[in-house]
Amino acid sequence: MMSFGLIADFVLVAMLAATLFYVLKLLRRLGDLQKDRDSFQKLVQDFTAATAQADRALADLRIGADGVGRELGERIGKGQGVVAELQRSSDDLKMLIARAENAADKLETQLGATRSAAPAAPKPRTEGEPTGALDPQTQALLSALGRIR
Repeated sequence: MMSFGLIADFVLVAMLAATLFYVLKLLRRLGDLQKDRDSFQKLVQDFTAATAQADRALADLRIGADGVGRELGERIGKGQGVVAELQRSSDDLKMLIARAENAADKLETQLGATRSAAPAAPKPRTEGEPTGALDPQTQALLSALGRIR
């Protein structure tokens, strides 16, 4: 029979072989883990670079938006000034139209009175001939209307 020491040696060699097998398997997994760690570090670096680039782009976008906002505000202010000026011009035109309508009504009244008072047909007036009994405002309006033609 084999001696107890020899059996113990065989058991010890078998256990060392099993330990060596598991150590090699562990080393292989540790190598895979190291590769994964390197990949993860590269991923983190890429993410950090992308985040920094996004921050720069966002800052540039804010600067551009601020500039556009200021320019838009200036243009709105100018537009409001133009609208106010147009409103004033419109009011002035309305007043002038009302005055012209009043003057035209006066002219029609005076012409109607003149036509009913004069039985004979009046001779046509030439350009250089004075207007006669018309008031100065009516003469000025007739003169302006003649220049428009």
